[in-house]
Amino acid sequence: MRGLLYKFWSSILYLVKPFSQKMRSLLEPLILYLVLFLPGLMTSAGEINVSFSSAQHLFRFFTYNLPALALVWFLLRNEKAARALARPSLHDLLICGLSLAALIAIASLLSALSSLFTPQSMTLETPDDAVGWFVLCLSCLGTGYLEESWFRLYLPLKLWNVGIVSGTAIALSTLLFALCHRYEGLWGVLNAALAGVVLSLIVWKKKSFHGIALAHALYNTLSFV
Repeated sequence: MRGLLYKFWSSILYLVKPFSQKMRSLLEPLILYLVLFLPGLMTSAGEINVSFSSAQHLFRFFTYNLPALALVWFLLRNEKAARALARPSLHDLLICGLSLAALIAIASLLSALSSLFTPQSMTLETPDDAVGWFVLCLSCLGTGYLEESWFRLYLPLKLWNVGIVSGTAIALSTLLFALCHRYEGLWGVLNAALAGVVLSLIVWKKKSFHGIALAHALYNTLSFV
């Protein structure tokens, strides 16, 4: 009897072990997501008023964007696919232009549609001098590179490594990316979701990471312009 129980328990452990290994592998991206993007998840949707402060943007860039970006790429150090995509080339400039055009087209379409249903008030305070605009561009660059590094490279690669197929991995990363924009309301979430799908397809089909990261940064800057 004891031998049968031992064999039964061993069989259960054998079946559960791969699943438990996958869960342990996914703990890192789950914790990292909560640490890096929790503010976007917790912010209530509603009227958006974004004030501009050079000091605040610089503080965020050096205390959040750069350290978080360094952490993500430290975790990607053993991923050959990520290192290959990180090599800059002139091809990135073409992809940047195409990606930016796609982002603007998506945002314009959704903006027109949203005005027919639920108009949303959004106020962005812009810099009033050259120094302020430089700081804003630096901040947008940091945000663009951080979000693209995590949502378009790190997370999909982590999911692929545990056996999740590419379509599901892109869908999950896009969903988490969209949830970070819930403070922009329903249309903002939809905009982020569509943009996430497009950028994911571009980075893996066209093999250009810097192209989509720069496009993301330019798109955020154009929101203020």
